[in-house]
Amino acid sequence: MVTIYVGPERKGFFIHKKLLCESAQFFKGAFTRGFEEAHKGEIVMLEDSPGAFSLYVNWIYRSTLPTGNTEEHLHNLYDLYIFADKLCLVELKDKTMDSIQDMAKKYDLGDELITVDLVSKVLLNTRSKWEGLRRFLIRHMLFVYTSRYLDDNEEDLTSENEYDSESSEYEFGDVATTYVMRRDVKKVYEIAINCNDFRFLDMFIKRLIFASKAEGPRDVEDVRYRGIMVGRCSFHCHGKEVDCRAVSGASDSFLRKSDMNKA
Repeated sequence: MVTIYVGPERKGFFIHKKLLCESAQFFKGAFTRGFEEAHKGEIVMLEDSPGAFSLYVNWIYRSTLPTGNTEEHLHNLYDLYIFADKLCLVELKDKTMDSIQDMAKKYDLGDELITVDLVSKVLLNTRSKWEGLRRFLIRHMLFVYTSRYLDDNEEDLTSENEYDSESSEYEFGDVATTYVMRRDVKKVYEIAINCNDFRFLDMFIKRLIFASKAEGPRDVEDVRYRGIMVGRCSFHCHGKEVDCRAVSGASDSFLRKSDMNKA
């Protein structure tokens, strides 16, 4: 057995060395090449998430990811994706992406998936290639933001409504108009500034243009659903020769941290 201490509080995980080394080249190298970790039988990973590492341990022993219905579990899945990206574990990244989509679909999650903190964390801690979770976030933001505007517009709310003064049309040359709220565009810009990642803003605008020209705001894809329109591997990072999908999980209702504190 070896011990992995994770997070600032150094939470300890005791794992069979053979299984851990087989799970990733990072651990195999640390425990088999004469490094200090090999002699001590332990590794300290202060910058990683204990919640995500707990999911990783489950993956090592059972080759599956547990389901959950809490905000904490959702955040742990994001951290697990970042951890898998760090260790170059493509299969785990894809399974984690499946879990995020399945959870989002089951509990009808919208803004919960694209908070400034979560999106910024992904942009700052994953590689810059626009695939997987990065691509999913852009597409989901577009779906949520256009849906919000359309819902508001169809309800014919008065000018006293908080959204009315924020509503705006964004036109790009001869491309058809796509509708989004000013506050939502501001959020995208804020993320780009905070992360110093203006490619993120550029990718979002390109998707807006594509949606306007090819689909129209009423037909923007809901990427939480994998099917004919949104391929089951659309947000995976594996090679084209692989075609896979995780089994979706289940559980009653999504619980936010505020709900848990009230219990």
